[in-house]
Amino acid sequence: MVEIKEGNHKFYIGDDEDNIKAVVTYIDSGENNIILDHTFVSPELRGKNIGQQLVKRVVDFARQHNKKIIPQCWFAEEEFVLHKEYEDVWFK
Repeated sequence: MVEIKEGNHKFYIGDDEDNIKAVVTYIDSGENNIILDHTFVSPELRGKNIGQQLVKRVVDFARQHNKKIIPQCWFAEEEFVLHKEYEDVWFK
């Protein structure tokens, strides 16, 4: 399991926010919604479910803060379709 760190409107894997190996970013949309707008995993980490772990971290964050997620990037949207357990935080 890799360490997922929280940054400024992002969750990431890497040494710090300037040296990121994988990231999921979001934008605030109103008081109770966030737009999950970008997911990136470097080639060295691909195939290890890192993207899925990052999206799950945003889902956990949304649940903790009573927010809904608008999955805008294709990867996040695919994850929401695949994981029915995310329905509670999916803003449709």
